[in-house]
Amino acid sequence: MPTTRTLLFAAAAITLIVGLSARLFPYLPGDIAVAKAFQEASPGTEWVPPMVATASPPAKYFLMAIALLGAWRLGGERALLVVAAAIALEQAFGESSKLLFGRPRPSRELVAVMGNPTGLSFPSTFMTLYSVTVGALFLLARRLKPSAARIALRLATALVLLIAAAARIVPGAHWPSDAFGTPLILLSWLEVAFSAAGVKANL
Repeated sequence: MPTTRTLLFAAAAITLIVGLSARLFPYLPGDIAVAKAFQEASPGTEWVPPMVATASPPAKYFLMAIALLGAWRLGGERALLVVAAAIALEQAFGESSKLLFGRPRPSRELVAVMGNPTGLSFPSTFMTLYSVTVGALFLLARRLKPSAARIALRLATALVLLIAAAARIVPGAHWPSDAFGTPLILLSWLEVAFSAAGVKANL
């Protein structure tokens, strides 16, 4: 495993690159093509509202509970504390952090847009929540001993994160660089926190 210092530098670099890109550009090269590919590949849009609803009460509390229980089971009390702190920070500052970047929502002149999304586009607060819950379990699974359970957990959490990202890209609520850039930043800092806290596999 990389040292905490190395992880810290990597997280800072990722945050700087992704954050500046979101601040300076309304969308990145490839965003339009990737968004259209997701929209064309999606089996309709009926699945989007129920998926998005998982980030609102009461469903989001169930998601948080799973993350906290999973963190404790996989990494013990230290992992539980890191994930609890991450969730608290996300709930307190996730939405207001959009003001740091000021990136506009995708334009319906460029991609299909469902409804009338309001507010700013980066970071995706849907993805901030999924990053500190499902994403945290994805990272903790890396610390498990090689086994079929480890592979299954990593694949399952990666799939859920992909579906979550698609739920924001398919309706045109966020650019792909929003949906994937958000967890890239948060997971890099979660890895720093797990390393600094000395989290090790509990299984």
